[in-house]
Amino acid sequence: MMVLWRISNYADLKGIGGLRAAGRWHFAGQPVVYLAEHPAAALLEILVHLEIGSPADLPDTYQLLRVEVTDDVTIAEMTDDGIPANWRDDMAWSQDAGTEWLGAGGSVLLKVPSAVVPYAHNYLMNPEHEDADHLTISMAIQVRHDPRILKLLSKA
Repeated sequence: MMVLWRISNYADLKGIGGLRAAGRWHFAGQPVVYLAEHPAAALLEILVHLEIGSPADLPDTYQLLRVEVTDDVTIAEMTDDGIPANWRDDMAWSQDAGTEWLGAGGSVLLKVPSAVVPYAHNYLMNPEHEDADHLTISMAIQVRHDPRILKLLSKA
């Protein structure tokens, strides 16, 4: 069993946020769930997307979700030889690639490199895939923001 992590306001894997807003690996209008290899990576991925004017602006409703993936799940992967060298600067390329993967429906998970942390990976989940029920939330706990992180954000 593989364990992945997510920080979200909602303890579900429906991908509703992807319908409303585009992300690094998809265009708006696509149900998709972003997952990380580690809780810290999940937090960093959230923090880089927040526009925080002060620490008081940080949402206090976030939950850390532990997501268990059964061993029989097929995982597609964006490998180094399939990714342009400048992919971090080419948002349109990564959105095209992720949206194409979602549309093809070949797997429930796509392993992609993190744009935030070198050598780390995130996973996109297609909640409409027939194997989506092979991913389950086994734990959801409220995220407490460390005051040291809040200090860093307030200096930015």
